[in-house]
Amino acid sequence: MAGKVSSGGGKRGRMEVTADPNVIPFIDVMLVLLVIFMIAAPISSVDIQVDMPGARIDPSKRPPRPTWISVNENGQVFVMNDEVTMADLGEETFEAVNENSPQLRGDRDEILDQRIYIRADSGIAYRNVVRVMNRLQDKGFTKIGFVAEDQR
Repeated sequence: MAGKVSSGGGKRGRMEVTADPNVIPFIDVMLVLLVIFMIAAPISSVDIQVDMPGARIDPSKRPPRPTWISVNENGQVFVMNDEVTMADLGEETFEAVNENSPQLRGDRDEILDQRIYIRADSGIAYRNVVRVMNRLQDKGFTKIGFVAEDQR
């Protein structure tokens, strides 16, 4: 137990008992453990030579660039930045995905499996967006996503 010297009050010449922990033995134990681990660490290293095989990991493929279809209030349809007619929408979208994704070139099933993003003006009639979706589905695109503006 630790003693405390008081400055007046209480009985003269007598030390009071305190509840403060004595950390000196704790520090001593920690220093002994530190020395033991410092000595044992170099012993645990292995000096046996082993010929390890090399790792051959293929890098992951980059995802293709997203393809955007934009529809404005005037009914104009754009694939990426190029204006297209509604009749040519499916074919132009197919060509845009093919150009934007060099790793997919020529693979029709992979091109049709890519996600197409549609963004439309807020004042446009919903039937115009549905027409765009129908043209894409007629061509074979089934993964279609809508883009909205974040109002936060």
